[in-house]
Amino acid sequence: MTTMDPSLSVRGKIIAALKADAQLTAVVPAARIYPGKSPASPTFPFIRVPMLIGTVAELDGGSGSDQSGVIHCFTKLVTGVPDPEAQAATINAHIVRIVSGIDDVTLADGESLGVHAVQTQVLEDSAEADAYHGIVQVRATAT
Repeated sequence: MTTMDPSLSVRGKIIAALKADAQLTAVVPAARIYPGKSPASPTFPFIRVPMLIGTVAELDGGSGSDQSGVIHCFTKLVTGVPDPEAQAATINAHIVRIVSGIDDVTLADGESLGVHAVQTQVLEDSAEADAYHGIVQVRATAT
């Protein structure tokens, strides 16, 4: 029986790929890539990968699903980071490169997974001075 909602598996594959990438972890250490909620006072920069939204698909007698959601990065003006907006854009670019490479990955129950980036954006964080919030919208299809 295939999993019709592989949300945890998909998120796990994304997080593992992000943490394994040397170029990304040179900017954001793997220990600061969180699966959901970040610590109360996180060290910047950091990344959050919340649970994706699953849309169950039963086509041609088979089962599968589409997953969509966003990956967040947070940057701030700190020593060694003269331009946190540019840093957020750089982190977004790494995330796009990494998730675009997740293709035809077999999940635990034999489903196949492909992930791609849909949109990116960098926003000024209104809650904190000199901070930016990068967003990468992703879509994953498991069949």
